[in-house]
Amino acid sequence: MNKALNTKVLALILALLISVPSYALSGKWSGDLVVGQMKLKLVFNFSEGRDGATHCSLGSPSQGATDIPTELTLCTSDSISLTCASIGAVYSGRISGQSITGVFSQRGYSFPLELKPQLSLCDRRPQTPVPPFPYVMADTAFAASDGAVMSATLTMPVGEDSRKIPFVVMVTGSGPQNRDEELYDHRPFAVIADYLARNGIGSLRYDDRGTGRSTGNFLTATTETFKDDARSGISLLRELPQAGKIGVLGHSEGGTIAFMLGADGSADFIVSLAGMALTGKEALMKQNSHALDLAGISGAEKENNLKFIGLVFDAIAEQNRNHISRPIDVDSIVCTSGLSVDPQIIASVKMTQRTLRTPWFDAFINLDPRDFLSAVKCPVLALNGDNDTQVDGRANLAQVKECVPQADVRLLPALNHLMQHSVSGETGEYYEIRETISPEVLAIISDFINSLTDAD
Repeated sequence: MNKALNTKVLALILALLISVPSYALSGKWSGDLVVGQMKLKLVFNFSEGRDGATHCSLGSPSQGATDIPTELTLCTSDSISLTCASIGAVYSGRISGQSITGVFSQRGYSFPLELKPQLSLCDRRPQTPVPPFPYVMADTAFAASDGAVMSATLTMPVGEDSRKIPFVVMVTGSGPQNRDEELYDHRPFAVIADYLARNGIGSLRYDDRGTGRSTGNFLTATTETFKDDARSGISLLRELPQAGKIGVLGHSEGGTIAFMLGADGSADFIVSLAGMALTGKEALMKQNSHALDLAGISGAEKENNLKFIGLVFDAIAEQNRNHISRPIDVDSIVCTSGLSVDPQIIASVKMTQRTLRTPWFDAFINLDPRDFLSAVKCPVLALNGDNDTQVDGRANLAQVKECVPQADVRLLPALNHLMQHSVSGETGEYYEIRETISPEVLAIISDFINSLTDAD
């Protein structure tokens, strides 16, 4: 696939439908738009209004796109046509029983798209806990060090007699996420909390600051801020008379935060799920290298593009160390470096500056877990999947083991960044996989925590 087409595809799809009197479809229909190595899930949600008109919302789960207006121009017993003027997109298809076979077109490019009725949420995400629950679950809240109020859920096993209950504070990965770390209808923290409670372990999970029902400003926060939020959650648990050992279970960036809290003595133990032990810059460079591979860019062209991206990251990191933040002169970097850089990569980096540069991003590039990993003296369980395309599991665990000799490190086969069994490990697969988190991972976490309690 040529790079011009690839760039257009990256901007593809964000649409939704509105209403004309028509034949009534109902429910969610979904299909995969396949372009080169990319697979983009589209979900159409059809419903019938009181006036008899068919309404339909179109979403792209992997892009976080929902409810974007589109015009429904035709919907009969055997045909459907949709138009979204804002993105220059059209879909037309033939309805035949349990499928709609058609063509999706946008700005001169056309792709086949077959839609099928989508399974119910219960069928698509079978691990999501449903009541009644054999444990206590209660809404609560705690104050962060800057006064932000973190809205949370406390989950506790019952019937434990006088035994002290081990607890974990759950810390989400990067980006604003709710207490369940919900993504593509997956609710991994809810699944983990349910499993742990059924095995005698309590938990506290909370909405990130400025997310869900928590207050505070997410956009001005850094990893240090999120660490302080998690430490406040630990303080809440230490007030519970039934609480025994209190640890931190973190996913992705949350795993890095778990190490930080182990290093300063706040946590009695650590569970890191795909937690980053390499530097922020190293992690981002690996992700960019992988993205260039997917775009079909290789050899000297890839090397030049990566060197350019690295120089931009270095400039951002230097600003962060000097406590300043101003636009990076990208064109000057290209000129002075003498690198031959793809114009589309230059444009993408400029766009990143406008949309992604936040205090968190600037600080993340400078983040080096090696600065604190060696100070971790508590028990550690570090799990990574060998199909993870966001964090290099093998290199990551090697770094953990080097700095934290007592750590129990495990590279688990076929697991992706979300700890799901996967085929490619690509982010586009996350939505497709029914499994929210590997049962093996759940068992390993529970056994590790309970072994600490049994050893007392």
